[in-house]
Amino acid sequence: MKKNLLLASALGLIVSLHAQDRSKAKFVDNTGQARIDQESQQMPTKPNTIPNAKAASTEPIGSSYNVYTILGDRQNQVVYNPDINTVAFVHRQNNAATGGSGIISFDYSTDGGTTWTINPFQTTPNMDGGTSNGNRYPNIGIYNPSGNTDTTKAYIVQAGPSLHNTAANNNGWAKTFRSSVKLNGDSLEETYNYSSVVTATGDPNEWGAAGMYVTANGDVFYASTNWNNQGAAGSEDPNFDVSTLYHDYYINRGVFNSGTNTFDWTVDTITPSWYKTSGDGSVGGIRANAAGLPNMAWSPDGNTGYLVIMGADSNSNQNTMYRPYVMKTTDGGDTWNRVPDFDFSNNAAVLCYVWGLNTNQAIQRPFFSSYDIVVDANDELRIFGEINSGFSEHLDSLNYTFAARQAGFLFEVATNGNSWDVTFIDSVYVDDFEYDGTNGLSHFVRPQAGRSQDGSKVFYTWLNDDSGLNALQEREFPDVWAVGRDISTGNWTSYTNLTTGTNAQWIAGYQTMAVDAIENGNEKQWELPIVYGTDISGATLNNGTNPAQWHFLRGVGFDQADFTTPKTPNACTVSVEEEEELNLATSIYPNPTNGVFEIMIANTTNFSYTVIDVLGNTIITNNVSGNRASVDLTNQAKGAYFVQVTTEQGSITKKVMVTK
Repeated sequence: MKKNLLLASALGLIVSLHAQDRSKAKFVDNTGQARIDQESQQMPTKPNTIPNAKAASTEPIGSSYNVYTILGDRQNQVVYNPDINTVAFVHRQNNAATGGSGIISFDYSTDGGTTWTINPFQTTPNMDGGTSNGNRYPNIGIYNPSGNTDTTKAYIVQAGPSLHNTAANNNGWAKTFRSSVKLNGDSLEETYNYSSVVTATGDPNEWGAAGMYVTANGDVFYASTNWNNQGAAGSEDPNFDVSTLYHDYYINRGVFNSGTNTFDWTVDTITPSWYKTSGDGSVGGIRANAAGLPNMAWSPDGNTGYLVIMGADSNSNQNTMYRPYVMKTTDGGDTWNRVPDFDFSNNAAVLCYVWGLNTNQAIQRPFFSSYDIVVDANDELRIFGEINSGFSEHLDSLNYTFAARQAGFLFEVATNGNSWDVTFIDSVYVDDFEYDGTNGLSHFVRPQAGRSQDGSKVFYTWLNDDSGLNALQEREFPDVWAVGRDISTGNWTSYTNLTTGTNAQWIAGYQTMAVDAIENGNEKQWELPIVYGTDISGATLNNGTNPAQWHFLRGVGFDQADFTTPKTPNACTVSVEEEEELNLATSIYPNPTNGVFEIMIANTTNFSYTVIDVLGNTIITNNVSGNRASVDLTNQAKGAYFVQVTTEQGSITKKVMVTK
C-alpha cells in the first residue's frame, strides 16, 4: 500500500533561509536567553479592552522590583503540595519593601489558589552578612513532614544564585543562597554556598540553580553550575580561566534534619566534555564550553531522577549540535549514570523542521534551546522544548541559530535511559518579541512541563500569540497555550489557549508552571498552577527594570474527556527503511539553484511532484513519465521551496534554495 509522506502542516509558517552570514543569525547566550535582532518595523496597536473574566480567573499576588527574578525557563518558581493543598510562588521581595530588591520572599495559598497570603516574611534577610549584592532567580519547594496535615508545620525551601560585590568577581555570580523556613515563619535558616572557585584566586563563581524539587522520599534536589564573571567594559576577568565556564555541574541534595529543623546538604559533581566555542564571536580566540544551564526532574515515587544539560558534547560519536546531555538515577539520587547519547541530526521528525548549515545545506544541525522537563508514571524523562536550526559548525559560531524565521518548533523528546522517541508537538506561529530593547528582554516561547500527581498525564504550556492579531508575527501579545498527553493511551488534548477571555489575555509575560497539577479543582480535573507577569499597573510588560506584578492563573487545565486525540504521525515520517531508500533514490541538482533544477529518481518509471512555497501555496504540480524532470522557478522569488515527490514507494519532501 502506498504510504504518503506527511508534509509539515507548518510549511506555510517557515520563512526562507536567506541568511548566509552572521548578521542574519541569532546568538543564543550561554545563559539561555536570546539577544534578539533589532527590529525597525512599526508595530500594530494592541486592543485596549480587557476581556470579561470567565470561569478561569486571575489573582494578583506578589510583586518584585523588576523582572530579574523569573527570566529562566528552568527555574521551578511555582510549587503545589497536595497533602496540604498549598500553592506557593517564590520571587524577589515586593516592590519597595524594606531591605532592597535582592531579598527573597514568597506568596502562598492554602485553598488551591483562590486566596493568597502575600509576602509574609523575608527568607534571606541576612544577605550573607551583607556581602551579597542581591539574590536572583529563586527556586522553591515544599517539604511536608510525613503524615503532617498542618500547613504551618510544612517548610518552604528555596535556592538561587547570589551576586557578590567584591573586586575579584566584579559583582558577579559567586554563591548559591539556600533558605528554609516553616510557613508560620519559625526555624528560618539562610546560608550561602558554593562548589566552584576561580582557580587563580579562589573566589567563588557558582550560579544557575535550577530544577528544585522535593521528592516523594522527602529529599530536596536542585542543580547548579559555574560562570565566568565579566570584567570592565565586557572584557574577561583576567583571573578567570574561561575554559571552565559551564565546566562542572552540581547535583545538590538536601536531607531534612529533625534535630535542627534544617537541611543537611551534599553535592555530586558532574563534569561533561564539551566542544569549545568563542562565545559570541567577540572574545578574540578565547573559547568557552558550548553548553548551558542544567535542569532536574523526578518520578512520582522519588526513586528515578534525571539531570539534563543542553550542550555540544565532544566526548561522543555525535557532532557539534546542542542536544540533551542526560544523567539518570534509579536509587533516589545515590548513584548517577550517563544516558546514551542520541544523534538528533538523523531523526526524521526533527529534520523536517531544521535548515541546513549556512555553508552546506545538506548538513543539518538541530539546536535545542528553551526547554523544561518532567518524569512520567513509567519513569520516562520527557523533554518539552524548542528545536531551532544550528547556523554553523565553525567553533566560533556554535552558539548561533538562524534568526530569519517566523515559526519555532516545539517537540516532546522522551527517553527511558535506553532509547529515544521524538514527537512533533506544534509550530509556534510567532517569533520572540523584544518588548524592552534597552535591556534586551523579550517574550520568548518559554516551554513548561508538568504532570498529574501519579504521572499518568503530562502537560505542556508555552507562550504564543494570536497570529491574526499581529501581522508581523511576533509575540507582542502573549497568551499561555497548553496541551496534555495521556501516557497510557497515547491520546492528546487539543491545543488550548488558557488565557483567552481572561484578564491575562494578550499580557501573560513569563508564564511559569508547577511540576504537579492541582487535582479535582473547582473548574478542572487537573488544574495547572501557573503564574505570569505584567507591569505593576497590570498592563503588559514594557520595561524590564520597572516593578513587575505577578498573577496566579486560576482554574485552567483539562478534564479526562479532553484526552480524545490519538497520536498522529510526525510530519515527514515514514518507516526508516522506506524513507532511507526513497531519500537515497531522489536527487535534486543544482541546489542551491538560480531557478532551474532537475529532479532525478532512480528505479522508477513514473512519479509526480509538487512545488510549494513557504506560505503553503502550490507553485507547480506535474505527473512525469520517466525518472527525470526539469523544474523552472526563475519567475518566482528567491528563497526556500519544498518539493514533494511521490512514487510507488511513497512520498518524500526535499528543500530547494532559489538564490538567483
